[in-house]
Amino acid sequence: MKEERSICTTKYDGDIDTECVALCDAMNSVPGIRTTSSCCGHGEREYRVWFHADNLEALPPLIYWFAGCHCGYYGWKAIVSTDCGCSPAHFYVEGPTGAAAYKEAKEIARLIAKDNAPRLA
Repeated sequence: MKEERSICTTKYDGDIDTECVALCDAMNSVPGIRTTSSCCGHGEREYRVWFHADNLEALPPLIYWFAGCHCGYYGWKAIVSTDCGCSPAHFYVEGPTGAAAYKEAKEIARLIAKDNAPRLA
């Protein structure tokens, strides 16, 4: 089901997988991080959220929570990439496929949001 969502200060355009909303909201709560697109994978591909970082210093407070020793889920990774034309680097986080990804993404979102709660208050 796709619908327009407005949670916290983030407004989505109505074309976001509901399984991605909590993680996108949490990632957007990290100073200097802005999600640009996402896909839950629909049980066939890896869960992914693409994002922009204002600067490299914005990355550690976010990427920290995708390390298995901090979130308890192994297999999530943060990736930096470009294309054949050497476009500016872009970032995304990638997780497993299917129901496990949806459950883990919600828990990682909770950890990120809890870590950023003082900044949101």
